[in-house]
Order: sequence, then C-alpha cells, then structure tokens
Amino acid sequence: FAPPRTTPHYPAHDRRLCVRPNTNMALMSIAQPLTFAVGARARGVAVRPRATAAVTTGASASTTGSFRASVVGGPRALLALSADRRGAASSTLTSRRTGSGGRVVCQAAAEAALEAGKPKEKENSFKADIIAGISVVAVAIPQSCGYALLAGTTVKCALLAAAAAALPAALLGSSRYMQVGCLSLGALLTNGALTGLGLVGASDMYCMGASMLALYAGVTRLALGFGKLGKTIAGLPVSVLDGFVCGASMLVFSIQIPHITGAAAQGFMAGHYGTAAIWLLAHPNLWQIGNVALSVFTFVLMLNSKKRIHPLFPAALVCCIVGGALAANGINVGNCVGAISFDVAGLFPPAVLQLPKELALALLAPGIAIGVSTYLESAAVCKRWADEDGEEWDSDKELIAQGTSSVLSAFAGGMPVAGTISRAALGKAAGARTQLAHGVTGALLIAFIVFNGGALLAFLPKSALGALVACGIMPLAIPTALMLRNVGSLDYEGKRDTILAWVAWACTLLSAPTLDRGLLAGCFVALCVHLLEKAGVLGPKKVAVA
Repeated sequence: FAPPRTTPHYPAHDRRLCVRPNTNMALMSIAQPLTFAVGARARGVAVRPRATAAVTTGASASTTGSFRASVVGGPRALLALSADRRGAASSTLTSRRTGSGGRVVCQAAAEAALEAGKPKEKENSFKADIIAGISVVAVAIPQSCGYALLAGTTVKCALLAAAAAALPAALLGSSRYMQVGCLSLGALLTNGALTGLGLVGASDMYCMGASMLALYAGVTRLALGFGKLGKTIAGLPVSVLDGFVCGASMLVFSIQIPHITGAAAQGFMAGHYGTAAIWLLAHPNLWQIGNVALSVFTFVLMLNSKKRIHPLFPAALVCCIVGGALAANGINVGNCVGAISFDVAGLFPPAVLQLPKELALALLAPGIAIGVSTYLESAAVCKRWADEDGEEWDSDKELIAQGTSSVLSAFAGGMPVAGTISRAALGKAAGARTQLAHGVTGALLIAFIVFNGGALLAFLPKSALGALVACGIMPLAIPTALMLRNVGSLDYEGKRDTILAWVAWACTLLSAPTLDRGLLAGCFVALCVHLLEKAGVLGPKKVAVA
C-alpha cells in the first residue's frame, strides 16, 4: 500500500493494514500468489479487520475466514481480495458508502476455503467438545461436593446447583470456554452469611438460606445485564478486588486444613479459620495418617497432572477413584461423603419461597455482594480468553447468562453459582471449542441427578475433596504482582493501589466469616480515597510537598 492520507477519522498510526499476528500469518498462507488490488481513487485506503481469520495449511488443508473491515479513503473505494489455492477459491470484497467525510465501511465475508474440508473440521470440533464436556463433568461432581463442605450446605444442594446452572449458561453465555457452577469464593461467602445469622450448617433452613442467596445473586446480575452496566461493574477498582480475592482464598485454604489432617483445632484459636489452621499445623501429633497420605497424593498428582494424565482421565477423577477404592477396602482415609438420593418431584414447590421473611431480608445485602464479587473474577478471565482468540466478548450477555443460571439454581434448591475458572481452564485444555462442551457437562450432570448417581458418593473421602479444593484455590491465595510491588519506588497512583489492595486483604481476613462485609469495607475505603482526591486533599502534588 502507498502511504496513507491523513483524515480526521483515525490516528495516523492506525491507518495501515492492522491485522493481529495470527491473522496476518493466516492471510499470508492462504495462497500463492495473494494479491490486493485497490482502485486508483482509493489509493491510501486503510483496512482494519474486526475479526480474525483462521487458516490451516497442508496437503489437504481447509481454510476458513471472515472479515469485517473499515475502509477509509476515497468515496468510491474498492478493495478486491483475490485468493487462489490450486484454483479452489476466489472472492472479492466490495464496499459501499455509509457516510460523509470520505469514510467507507466495507463489510463482507471472505470465503477462502476448500469446501470439502469444512465437514471434517466441524466433526473434529464436535468430538473435541464432547471429550471436553466429559472431562469437565468428571471434575465437576467431586468439586461440587468439596464446595458443599466449604459452604456448609448438603452435597445435594451443591450438585443440584451445578446441574441447574450449566445448560442455561451454555445457551446464553458469551464465552466459548467459561463453565458455570459452584465455586470456592461463592461457597465461602455463603458460609459466612449464613453462619453469621446463627443457622446450623447442613440443616433445611441453612440450605434454604443458601438458595435465597443464589436468588438474590442471580437477580442482581440480571438487573446489571439488562441495564447495560457490565462494563461499569468490570471497572471496579482492581486493587480492592485483588486484595479481597487473595484474602478470601487464604481463608478457603485454611478451612480445608481440618479435612486434610483429619483433626480439629482446640482452644481460643479455633474461633477463626486462619488461627485454627495455624494451630493444626503446629500439632502434627493429632493428624490422621490416612487423611494426610491421601491428601499428599492428591496434591502431588494435581500439581503435576499436565504431563501424566490424559484429558479423558482428569487428575481430580483419578484422586477420587483412588480414595474411593481405599475407603471401600476398609483403609482409613477419613470420613466419606456418603450415598445420597435425589427426589426430583420434591423440588416443587421451590423451598426458597418458604424461607421466613425476616431471614430473607437479612440475606439481601450478602446476596447482592455475592452476585457482584463472584462475577468479577470470571469476567476478567473471559475477557482475557476473548482477547487471545480475537473475539468480541459481551459482559452484559455474560451477566444475563450467569444471572439466569443462579436464579434456576435457587429454584432447584441449590447454592450460588458463577463462572468457575478451574473447570473452564480444564475444558479449554481438554479441547473445548464451543459452548457445546458446557452443554455436554450440563446434560451429564442432569443425568447424574435423574438416574440417582448419588449412590456413587458412598466411598468418596472428604480428605480428597479438601485437597482438591485447596489445590484449586492455591494460585488465587498468592498475592498478586500489584500487591508485591516496592511501595517506596512507586509514584502516587502505584502507592495508592498497592495500599488499597492490602487494606482490602486485611478487611477480608478480619471480617471472617462474614466476608461480604470485608469487601464492602474495602470498597468504602477506596471510595473515601477517591473523594479526597477529587477534593484535592490527596494526590501527587500533596505527596510531593509532604
């Protein structure tokens, strides 16, 4: 292309052929020769692809691509793309005038593929999604059981939530990879909200309260999604979110220590999750050998599973099978979950509607906090994956999908749900390419409920479940790079963000078990700092003078 002309529509550095690296490589490998012909009056036209083109090369390769381009130049700009791979494909892109000022938007689809290769590609994608869905459900069942222990609900409550949430999220979600179900942060917030009201864990009233929290969380997300506030919510202070997630993850890890060691803390230190874990680690003489051995085996296998376990046999499934086999043969590996049965007819009318009014009102604020905080983490991961694939990601659509899933979980008698990063990453690694993988997971979870698969949980050790949850939460319990920066070498904004992160972390730890209060306290401190900056009390100049 000739050097572009200057127009007021785009910056000079933007007015060139701007293609993502993978797109550029794809276009260059479509055919030899590949020619771009530009009309004489469109000299200096800038083509800006809005989507990527995927190309597979080889003797019998298939090529697929789609273009949405903006062409800036003369009013009669013409862009012709001619691709010839063994005489198999040829297409031309033409443009139409959409506005004044010399801006022309060209919108077309460039089909540069061997038609015979498309069915094979779809077949491979279908197989990959089926395998990924099976792999994820093999992890979702024991993982949901572990989150039930963390939340204090029954295992039935967590499995009903996982089964009710998957299919709606697969149909309505914006991300190809995100899996929706029970998660550690939501389970911990549920535990804190319900125990703070004096409810007895695993009781009927406790499970009804968990369903009410799921209902509030779902309605909150639906309101935000339909109100087009997804970008606003995603713009909450990253520093506060980092500190809150890190502190909450540390507490989640601490709660698993009694299941891993098979012992319980004693004395005044047993009143807090963190101090109870420290007390247990300081008294190894109370540990049960079977619990510790199975937990160590689970940690080793989970942390080294990428090189040793096939996608059809996830490490989590192998750990549960080994633990179940040991328990079935009389070897002491700690308490087991026990067999459960599902009465589908008993789901109607929904138990959540029978909760006393006073208790329902008391759970309103925690439910809203759960709906927002559990969504933010999955939203960040969805956006990153979408950027990697060159796809558009809709935060509002994802809010509606996860909100619908949480509402259905509530009416099914389940606990709060949201996007689960660990299961989504497992599905992506196992080859998931579309939402079909999530749909397969949901269908299998429903089959597990309908065909009374709860009998298989009779010999599932709680020590293995505790180790699985601890392994999944470990990366989040490590302070982020923002928190570990040297405050003395940072500018004002860097110091502010690092200090706010640690303040949110401290508020979260001190507010246990009512972690929603810790999140609100961190947001309140961030708001106060923002108002002081607006008033001129805080800021770079004030710090420099001091």
